[in-house]
Amino acid sequence: MEIASARGIDSLHGEAGDPLTGLAGREVLDRAGRWTAGGCGSVILIDLDQFKAINDTYGHATGDRVLREVARRLRAVAAPHLPVRLSGDEFAVVVLSSSRAVCQRVASAIHEAIRAPVELGDGTLYLDAGIGIALAYGELTLWELVSRAGASIRPLKRTGRLPRIVVYDDHQHGQILDTLALSLDLRGALARDELVVHYQPLVDMASRRAEGFEALVRWRHPIRGVVAPLRFVPLAEDTGLMPELGEWVLTQACRQARAWEPAAGEAPYVSVNISIRQLEDPEFQRRFERALERSGLEPSRLRVEVAESVLAAGLSVVKPRLAGVRDMGVGVLLDDFGTGYSSLGYLRELPLDGVKLDRLFTRDLTFSPEAWSLARSIVTMISQLGLELIAEGLETAAHLAQLRSLGCQIGQGFYFARPERPERLRFHRLGRSSS
Repeated sequence: MEIASARGIDSLHGEAGDPLTGLAGREVLDRAGRWTAGGCGSVILIDLDQFKAINDTYGHATGDRVLREVARRLRAVAAPHLPVRLSGDEFAVVVLSSSRAVCQRVASAIHEAIRAPVELGDGTLYLDAGIGIALAYGELTLWELVSRAGASIRPLKRTGRLPRIVVYDDHQHGQILDTLALSLDLRGALARDELVVHYQPLVDMASRRAEGFEALVRWRHPIRGVVAPLRFVPLAEDTGLMPELGEWVLTQACRQARAWEPAAGEAPYVSVNISIRQLEDPEFQRRFERALERSGLEPSRLRVEVAESVLAAGLSVVKPRLAGVRDMGVGVLLDDFGTGYSSLGYLRELPLDGVKLDRLFTRDLTFSPEAWSLARSIVTMISQLGLELIAEGLETAAHLAQLRSLGCQIGQGFYFARPERPERLRFHRLGRSSS
């Protein structure tokens, strides 16, 4: 239904303009939200995908041009509702209705408009966006609706999966409160010594010896029990804690690798996972320097693993940061190879020492001739590039035999060992058939 303050919001068109796009600025939400409780309008939140990569690849002038074009399209399809630029690549439309059907219709028109090609003169860009809808409700202000709409698309933005338009519901409100409480707990988890690091071996398939160990952080919450990394690592990224958490894991892993030296003979290396938030951190390289200095570990005994999804940030961000740590003597591995972003071009461009073949390839080897053919091609290609290949997801003796026949030498998976605390690790004779 139409809401009581539609006339008031409509009067804000053209006021408090954003200088780049000419849309209303975020200040209008402060004013509109104070007019009438519960009657201020529904909100559609639009968050462009991979806009940072556009800036990094094509330059900020092109990025600004894209934002102006998105604003033009919003004005064209959202009328008579109020389009607003919130910040960066984030826009909102205040819809003068509390009807779910009306909001979904407007959101669909917005999504279709955004996905239309953007002609640059020397090329074409294809955009997409995550779109969240929060319907006018009770005593909520517009900013509270923006928060709800943002919460509805956060999981969607993280996974990149469909649907691209999501309506906030009451079930999500409980999830938001729970997530907020968990994020507050996470801020104190390091100080309270609740985090631990487990290690999973990367194994030479012939000798069954651990060549290295991947460091995997775990959270032992005093009330919730063990909180899965898939739950709290994205929280650390969303709340800005990832650089600090990443440095803590890095330091612990380096110290542990240093402690292995007397017991392990030819000591294995340790690898740590790096997220896009860490790569964006200005202190990225300095954090590695500190961890190595504190532990006394030789840089050659440390590797970083960068997931394929990080490449969406653009080579101009990823490449220099990885080159900096590699120049220190730290090895660099491309993780989850084959899950969507990688290409032969990335393998040539990035400063890499090795590639980890995603577990999906390993899983499909036993029943898919196509997976076998693709895996063989990838192994050949990576070998020709002089890179080490590590196969993830080994769970059976059949996986081991097939990967060895393809020419893989290093493997990781439950067939050899699950992640364990340092005191429970084995270095030799790994595998289910071992005694």
